[in-house]
Amino acid sequence: MPVWFLDWWRLFGSTSVIFPTLIQTFYQTYKGEHPAEWSPLQCLSFHQDHCIPWILTWDYEIKQESVDYPMELHRIVRVKWWDAFDPKKVHKPTTLANSPTTEQTEYAKLQAKAAALEKELTQLKRRAAAFDDSQDPYEDNVDLEFFSYE
Repeated sequence: MPVWFLDWWRLFGSTSVIFPTLIQTFYQTYKGEHPAEWSPLQCLSFHQDHCIPWILTWDYEIKQESVDYPMELHRIVRVKWWDAFDPKKVHKPTTLANSPTTEQTEYAKLQAKAAALEKELTQLKRRAAAFDDSQDPYEDNVDLEFFSYE
């Protein structure tokens, strides 16, 4: 993920504060299963994994910090939950006890590949067995000592 996007997310992305109660409980479970050093990254992953929308709004405000400074234009950014989105559409995250680990998944894939290779090897052995009964008259008379190097 590009660094500029992480900066953008930090400034304009969603926050868990806007989640309804149901989504908040899902998010707490998700955080326990997907630890991250940077909490906005957890929120980003949660939004990405569960396709959760949010609304970003901004408004402008003219301010003067002090009498010594000129008037400034400030952009005020807000995020809010999209009320039209049904929180029940978010799938409850699975717990780690019910989901296979990465190692288990990789092991299952390797087992499937090994089984496929074993099946292919058996088929090749069957094909090669058809050529075992050679009709070559000189095959039995090969002097193997000629090829040994002592």
